[in-house]
Amino acid sequence: MFILARTTVLLALLVLLTETACAPRTAAPSAPADGSSSRVLWLISHGWHVGLAVARADVPSAVWPERDDLGPFRFLEVGWGDAAFYPAAEGTIGLALRAAFRSTASVLHVAAFDAPPTRYFAASDIIELPVSHQGFDDLCRFIAGYYAKADGRAVALGAGLYGPSRFYRAHGHYRLSENSNHWTARALQSAGLSVDPEDALTAGQVLAQARRLRGF
Repeated sequence: MFILARTTVLLALLVLLTETACAPRTAAPSAPADGSSSRVLWLISHGWHVGLAVARADVPSAVWPERDDLGPFRFLEVGWGDAAFYPAAEGTIGLALRAAFRSTASVLHVAAFDAPPTRYFAASDIIELPVSHQGFDDLCRFIAGYYAKADGRAVALGAGLYGPSRFYRAHGHYRLSENSNHWTARALQSAGLSVDPEDALTAGQVLAQARRLRGF
């Protein structure tokens, strides 16, 4: 809904480059490592990539201090991507190709909202996943570790794509084989979920693995 143009461009590129990619492997269903399911996270499909949403109140402020940057909203959604393609008002084939093969920097996109994720992103495919307390804290630690900082502070680069949101300078080198969907899969893996980042080139592959975790 928010980024249809870039979705069309990058999906076309991914189809072109990965039509013959290997078939997805089956991930074993997983449960939180400590047997509990006391935290929840949401996967939100934006067509070309999958965002990750959490309840802000669940986020340990000492682990992810930037959780409060956008104000006292109930939820945060985060994604990681190429510093030129991700913030672009209009995605182009040229930007997509540069992101895939000649990316020079990356960004985190953080959005804040109050409505439940299923309502705020009503037009998106959304999957809810339970995780343990420890898994959730480790997920927050993973996300916080991607903020590139100067003098101990996260570097804000400008307004984000929708609602109260912001881009931040990030660590990591974006490329086709290490794209935003691989990043989301690694985030899920950091939470103790049985997800294979190597089998997460596209948003569809991330969502397919998440559905297997949920048993549907």
